[in-house]
Amino acid sequence: MSTLPDVLIVGTGPTGLVCALTLAQNGVPVRIIEKLSDYPAGQRGAGIMPRTLEIYDFLGLLGDVKAAGGPIPEILQYNAEGQPEKVFSIQPYCEPTPAIPEHNIYMLGQDAACRILRTHLKKYNIQVELSTELVSFEQHDDHVTVVMKEQSDAETKSLDVKYLVGADGAKGIVRKVLGLEFLGETRHSMHVLIGDIVVEGLDNIYWHKFGEIPNDSVMFRPTERYNENIFFIVCSGPTFDYQKALENDEYLARWIQEVTKRPDLKIVRVEYLADYRPNIRMVNAFQKNRVFVAGGSDAAHVHSATGGQGMNSSFNLGWKLALVCKRHSPPSLLQSYTEERLPVIKEMLQRTTAILNSTMDPNRKAGDEPWKRPTTLNQLGVHCRWSSIVLNESGASGGGVPSRDTLATYGAAVCEGDDLRAGDRAPDAPWLIDARTGCTRRLFDMYGPDHHTVLIFAAHDRDLTPIVQRLACYPNGTVYAVVVYPQGWMKVWPCAVRIPSSSTG
Repeated sequence: MSTLPDVLIVGTGPTGLVCALTLAQNGVPVRIIEKLSDYPAGQRGAGIMPRTLEIYDFLGLLGDVKAAGGPIPEILQYNAEGQPEKVFSIQPYCEPTPAIPEHNIYMLGQDAACRILRTHLKKYNIQVELSTELVSFEQHDDHVTVVMKEQSDAETKSLDVKYLVGADGAKGIVRKVLGLEFLGETRHSMHVLIGDIVVEGLDNIYWHKFGEIPNDSVMFRPTERYNENIFFIVCSGPTFDYQKALENDEYLARWIQEVTKRPDLKIVRVEYLADYRPNIRMVNAFQKNRVFVAGGSDAAHVHSATGGQGMNSSFNLGWKLALVCKRHSPPSLLQSYTEERLPVIKEMLQRTTAILNSTMDPNRKAGDEPWKRPTTLNQLGVHCRWSSIVLNESGASGGGVPSRDTLATYGAAVCEGDDLRAGDRAPDAPWLIDARTGCTRRLFDMYGPDHHTVLIFAAHDRDLTPIVQRLACYPNGTVYAVVVYPQGWMKVWPCAVRIPSSSTG
């Protein structure tokens, strides 16, 4: 990569790293800086939703993520005497289907996920620049001048880039300099203590839950570091002294033993603790000219952790920036970033806040299950049917696309057999035969962050030369055309044919 980047990314959470990797895989020179001197430790947002797993697949790191993490554990509820009472699932396990190969939530600490992303960035000679702070920036017609400062250097340095992306946290500088409104609230009365601790006396099979919010309660979730007995904890309650727990590990250990009624539990070591208070906020725009803000629990929006949406960053910006930087699309394409993200984030805030209110409600009815999560949060149904860059000509709803006001952007996932519309998530399809090689493939093998895939469904033998010639006018490498024939058809030029299967109809 060139040392003179097209894009400078500020912040090294999942959002900034995914954006950097997408640009790198498109051959766009990019730099990514972080003002901290070391990478943040801890689980934080550990829930990876199925849609994000699909994005990781397209980026080439799904295997590493799955090898490092694991499925979400069942919750083991204990009674008031500290004895096991019942076991339940946050979400029922769903078998993979041909259209949806990733149906279930995966758990991996944010620090581990970011480490995997950084490893993949190194393949493109991109190294996160620690101890490097963005001081200021100024926009011009055709570039952005940024001023940076390294902790080891008293002098500031200027750099011209085409675009600047701020993924620098809720308190970051990019959003503030842009003057974007950060609308919302902070729930000061709903804080909890979170952290990573070493615990002896618990198995790593279940997510152990003692007590019930908003009363005194503590939860222990096993992590991918189970061989070290590392658990992610959540502590809260009216008798809990948050400040004292942050300062005194012995107090924290005593309080946990009192709540759990388990004197055999031993707190061996505290790795990190944080006093977490739900913030529910979002910007009024994701872009001003050549500068963007991005990220969940980040510069663009923050929300309650009760929905598990924090580490599921937007893939939306990276591929659009890549097309514009390579001059394959006009800069006006970037305006669709705000257009598409704002309504999705608005609905996400509404959904996660409703879960927060239910979880913390002291007057909820007996039988309510605040810890169970709807599958809509898996993000497989998130769509952009209303977007100005989406054209639907299927006539599935009598022609045209319904207005955004009549659609849930977090709608239920499109199931097999349902009508797909422009702007929906593209499903997978396995058991395809490559006519050139005879190898079995799937549609997801043909998708990627550096090209658009055009699927041509041919019902019979016909001359497709005019279609292929039309696609050939696009810049080399930007479009991957795949012809899909019905079962039994084989062609001598690149195509895919589906193998007959009674399970798929």
